[in-house]
Amino acid sequence: MAYKKLSELTTRGQTWNIKVKVMRLWDSVNSATDELLSLDMILMDEQGDVIHASIWKNLIDNYKTQINESSVYVFSNFKVQESQKYRPVCNDLKITFMYNTKVKQVKESAESFPEYYFDFASIDTLQNRANKDQHLSDIIGLLTRMKPIETRMTRKNTPNPRLAEIREIELLLLGGDKIRLTLWGQFARFFSEDIIGNQTVVIVTSTTVQEYIGLSLRSSSATRIYTNLHIRETWTLIDRQSSEETVPKMMEVDKSTQGTREEQMFYNRKTLKDITEMRHGNPGSQEFVFTSKVTIDRVQENIQWWYRLRLQISDHTTSTSCTIFDDVAQSMLETPVSSLLNLLDGRNDEIPNIIQQLCGKQLIFKFKLSEQNLTEGTPNYVVKRTFVPDYMLEKQYLINKAEEELMDDDVDNILKQDRETDQQTDQQDSDQEIMSEDINQIVNSSR
Repeated sequence: MAYKKLSELTTRGQTWNIKVKVMRLWDSVNSATDELLSLDMILMDEQGDVIHASIWKNLIDNYKTQINESSVYVFSNFKVQESQKYRPVCNDLKITFMYNTKVKQVKESAESFPEYYFDFASIDTLQNRANKDQHLSDIIGLLTRMKPIETRMTRKNTPNPRLAEIREIELLLLGGDKIRLTLWGQFARFFSEDIIGNQTVVIVTSTTVQEYIGLSLRSSSATRIYTNLHIRETWTLIDRQSSEETVPKMMEVDKSTQGTREEQMFYNRKTLKDITEMRHGNPGSQEFVFTSKVTIDRVQENIQWWYRLRLQISDHTTSTSCTIFDDVAQSMLETPVSSLLNLLDGRNDEIPNIIQQLCGKQLIFKFKLSEQNLTEGTPNYVVKRTFVPDYMLEKQYLINKAEEELMDDDVDNILKQDRETDQQTDQQDSDQEIMSEDINQIVNSSR
């Protein structure tokens, strides 16, 4: 039987036969609803070319028991179409199984195929993919830092919000750059803390890339994690780096993400004027995560609003600018950006009314100053999270703050009184000493 090479496939026709190895196999899940979407694979032919293949959920039961990872198959009668979002391989096409797709396992050895397939992205490639949903990215690096497992609230604006586990790690890439990676759900528990102190090369596949206070990555349902694989890139990383400098260390948990929602609303609460003064102060002595209650004055135009919002904001002390990226903006608007784009029907240069209606609204923003804010003294803070103010909580906060200030004034008054008492005591002691000296002089002169 003649087999078609993957490089020869086109979107015309579906009568080809291909002989391929299933390099990876996973369930694609909607992270917002936990709904199973499809069964997905990376396939490789004997020429080393790869393609993404999907089996939609209504056909999964027909094929799942027939297909195993690392086995070799002949597939026929499938559909070839253009690959759209979240491509796990660099191929403009993908395969979709049909109701009549034929699956035949090849019993011969898979030795003609490599054991693993990765397409490691450079830092430049990751930069180009930031905040875009076309590609998923594989990375390899030395584990340098790791945080304890944390919990985050997800699906905040749905009837079924829930807590999810996350763990943030830092990897040193082949080119010498470091990058943060957030592992969600089951992947958060992949690493145990026993790994601390042991030089470890980590491979993480199929991550999404975000530009949010620096470049960072995030796991997806297609992610697979490997450690210390015997491949060329592993030894290259180890040879380039000193083991003493690259043993993983534990990072502290971000305190601003801990506690109840109400506690986070008031974390390190500052006025905008306070923040400006902090920005121009001594960066090394400050914690640059804080919350502020602000009014949105204006939505800045001529930007890609579906990727980020730039707002002019103010409070009773001053005004400044801030940036809100896609995921935070989506939570604030309680509307997916994709829905807004559909409503505009291609007129993406228009800012939707739901965004324009933010003007005049009061919200609590949680900010984090970026390196640019600190080194260049610029505003335009990045918003990490938004909250709707609660009148009673805000009132209680102001009462507590006033009481603290009164207590501070009381303490100052007590200290002032203590200082005055000490001064009076010192003066009395001094007068007593002078009086004693005078008496001694009189006694001595009378003799």
